[in-house]
Amino acid sequence: MVVAVAGNAVENVVGIQLAMQNKGDLAVSVVLNSSLQVAIALTPILVLVNFWVSATPLTLQLPPLLVAVLVLAVLLDMLIVLDGEANWLEGAALIGLYGIIATSFWWG
Repeated sequence: MVVAVAGNAVENVVGIQLAMQNKGDLAVSVVLNSSLQVAIALTPILVLVNFWVSATPLTLQLPPLLVAVLVLAVLLDMLIVLDGEANWLEGAALIGLYGIIATSFWWG
C-alpha cells in the first residue's frame, strides 16, 4: 500500500491542483488513470518479485470481502464519472464509501 501511495503522490497532487482550478474532468481523469496504471503494473510485478525474493507465496487470490468492496467501489465510481459532472453530494458519497470500506475491514 505504501508503494501505491508513494507512486501516486505526484499524480494526486496534480489532481488536487486541477480540481482547485475548476478542471474537474481532467482532475478525475488524472487520478483514475494513475491508480489504474499502478494497479495494472505494480500487482504482477510484486507477485514476480516475491517469487524470487520470499519463500512465502504471494498469489492473486483475493478474499471475498475485498472482491465485494472492489466491485462496489468500481460501480459507484462509474456512476459518478458517467454523467461528466460532480457535486458535493457525490464527493460526500465517495467519502462515505471510504468510511464504510474502512469499517468493514476493521471489524470484518
